[in-house]
Amino acid sequence: MRHRLSSEARGVGDDRRRRFRVDRVSEHLHFVHTEHVNWVVYAGTDGVTLIDSGYAGQRDLLASSLDAVGCRPENVDAVLITHGHADHLGGAAWLADRYGTAVHAHPEEVANVRRTVMQQVGRGAVLRNAWRPGVVRWAAAIAPMLERHPDLGVPSASPLPERGGHVAVPGNPRALLIEGHTSGHTAYDFEDEGVLVVGDAIVTRHRTSSAAGPHLLPSIFHHDPEHARASLARLEAVRARAVLPGHGEAWIGPVDAMVRAALEAGSPW
Repeated sequence: MRHRLSSEARGVGDDRRRRFRVDRVSEHLHFVHTEHVNWVVYAGTDGVTLIDSGYAGQRDLLASSLDAVGCRPENVDAVLITHGHADHLGGAAWLADRYGTAVHAHPEEVANVRRTVMQQVGRGAVLRNAWRPGVVRWAAAIAPMLERHPDLGVPSASPLPERGGHVAVPGNPRALLIEGHTSGHTAYDFEDEGVLVVGDAIVTRHRTSSAAGPHLLPSIFHHDPEHARASLARLEAVRARAVLPGHGEAWIGPVDAMVRAALEAGSPW
């Protein structure tokens, strides 16, 4: 089901070691996988929607990934944000500033995206967990991509435009509030494509642990760890056949099976 568009595409910019991969998971949805974070491109006859957007320092990779699916940054009609963390907002801030691209999030998440509220792991929590394998290496690797602006946001972000129970952007996904990771964390169900974009509600890998397969991120990354776990039950009725997480590989199979596996695995620490 998953078709690789480019087996290895190098990022544009000074660091030629940065790479990404684009997997076509449905007729119009493309999963962009990088070492640190993922994003998704919907490209259809009705337009282009970007779901999440990587770190600020990954904007050249973002532009290259759009080129890989036949788009340009100025072609993006809208950006949907799953949640307002630095690794999902950077490209959106660039697109909004440079091209005036519309950026949308759940009403409960808009303040996080604008950065008037900060529900993001702080330096202190990272330092307290620096003894854990992988944490120091992860923190050192992402620091340059933050470009000294871990609080970078999108001041123009607005609530999701809704029409008939769907988000009125190209692709017309259904928005599902799966809070806990942040107060307004949102998954996007592209029902016509059979694909669920789940953000950080469930991941399949993250550099701060050795866990692989469906699981929850380490608890320090969640605003409300218990709520992050409990809210996953809302995904069980989704009938998508592919799930695209914010970190790690895609899950190809029933959503309820992924949810059960993630709940059983829990958070690695």
